[in-house]
Amino acid sequence: MISYNKIVIVGCGLIGGSLALAFRSHGMVKRIAGVDVDAAGLQKAFALGVIDEAFENLEDAVRDADLIVLAVPVLQTIRQLERLAALPLQKGCIITDVSSTKREICEYARTHLPEGVTFIGGHPMAGSEKSGVAASTPRLFENAAYILTPDAACDPLAVDKLRRTFEQIRARVLMMDAAEHDRIVAAVSHIPHVVAALLVDQVADLGQDNPLYSRLAAGGFRDVTRIASGSPVMWRDILLTNREPVLDLLKDWLRRTSQIVELLEAGDAGEIESFFVRTRDWRDALPAKAKGVATHYYEMTIDVEDKPGIIGHVASLLGQHQINLRNIGILENREEVNGQLLLSFASYQEQEEALRLLQGHGYKVHVRE
Repeated sequence: MISYNKIVIVGCGLIGGSLALAFRSHGMVKRIAGVDVDAAGLQKAFALGVIDEAFENLEDAVRDADLIVLAVPVLQTIRQLERLAALPLQKGCIITDVSSTKREICEYARTHLPEGVTFIGGHPMAGSEKSGVAASTPRLFENAAYILTPDAACDPLAVDKLRRTFEQIRARVLMMDAAEHDRIVAAVSHIPHVVAALLVDQVADLGQDNPLYSRLAAGGFRDVTRIASGSPVMWRDILLTNREPVLDLLKDWLRRTSQIVELLEAGDAGEIESFFVRTRDWRDALPAKAKGVATHYYEMTIDVEDKPGIIGHVASLLGQHQINLRNIGILENREEVNGQLLLSFASYQEQEEALRLLQGHGYKVHVRE
């Protein structure tokens, strides 16, 4: 079993807090210290038992640390590395981060950190629609992909220890080159966020003079563009630190969009259908239960009678059986959607328990993939 005397979490939000809880629940650490510029959030982390010690000063916190986790936004990660490079860190200390871009951060760490300290880039592909330390859970990383991007100069013993650390909290660890990581996440995460935001921007402009756009966008459009609700500052920094892969993919996107324009102008029904068949088949082959880069939602819709109290009845039924309902909503626009109520859960297990319970009470349930 992997163990540490002291782990320091820099940034006590959802990811940092969940890592602290996961390390603790698996008996991997004697002490966990937290550092955060948000004094109120730091004290909440301490009050909730997420951390054992709260520090506003980085130097005091990391003096005798075995493992330092930088759970802060991308550009702040580089600033924290700059500060750590000037501190007398314990020999053998491992530093990792949780940023969704890696090349720029790894290059900075390689050229600035002192000998005897190993930086290994990390990217946990897990998250939640909720934020803050109060939403932390030790199960956030279970069965989620956790990417590590060590370079050739990294101490192999440190790399192996960090790999086993995240495997011990039941994440699926993948090793890859930092540049390869950035190219892949640009395609499967960064570009989708840009596209979702562009769709929202387009419909918002069209809806300025016609309220029907926003009214009818409550159905499939809202689902497709859900990821556009992310932090603007975070996504600004992600795009700027992964500029080249994102630019390459956006140019490819323009090329593909032009091809669809040409097919429509030509009225080529066969090629248009072929496009939708090809994309449908590839998408449907994706593993439905796997956690990827984007937040995974375990959702179902149910058919209910439109009568007073029905929402409360469904919520109470789930609560009576200790099934945690993350969110509940009424589907007004139900194009290509079965059911009138949308239920969201934090885990596949809770979704399955709810499915059995509701079906057992005579509800018609439709699981969304």
